[in-house]
Amino acid sequence: MNGLFHIAATQSGIDRNKLVDFGEQRFPYITRTESQNGWDGFISEQPKVSFEKGNVVSLGLDTQTAFYQPIPFYTGQNIQVLSGQMLNKYVALFVIQMLKLQMHSKFNWGGNGATLGRLHKMRIMLPANQDGTPDYEYMEAYMKCIETEQIQKYMKFKLINA
Repeated sequence: MNGLFHIAATQSGIDRNKLVDFGEQRFPYITRTESQNGWDGFISEQPKVSFEKGNVVSLGLDTQTAFYQPIPFYTGQNIQVLSGQMLNKYVALFVIQMLKLQMHSKFNWGGNGATLGRLHKMRIMLPANQDGTPDYEYMEAYMKCIETEQIQKYMKFKLINA
């Protein structure tokens, strides 16, 4: 993944017990949980701690979780952040599936968990153009197609059960 995406340790690693309430709770607090896109509630802006920018993928180390984060957020420790110039919601959703396949087969809880070093060495298969560059247009179109299919299934279900 090196070269296509940038992976770095979180800049906002702050433990839940050190969070301070300063009023408006508008930032998601992302953890390694496998539910709700990793969101563990909303918090207010934290003093002296930078938040992570949106349009990135959060990677939970011990849990091998990967989620698209569309908006700025704070996170606890053991979260890595994947970003990239060509990353958008749909490309991220495609890449996440490839990441999960690799992470679940290579890493596990405990001694062989995902680390920043191991993530830097990890390779994922992506569709490519004739010149060998990643086909981001295909990834985006593919995920939009899946999204449309799911919406249509939901709408059909709602009509039948209305």
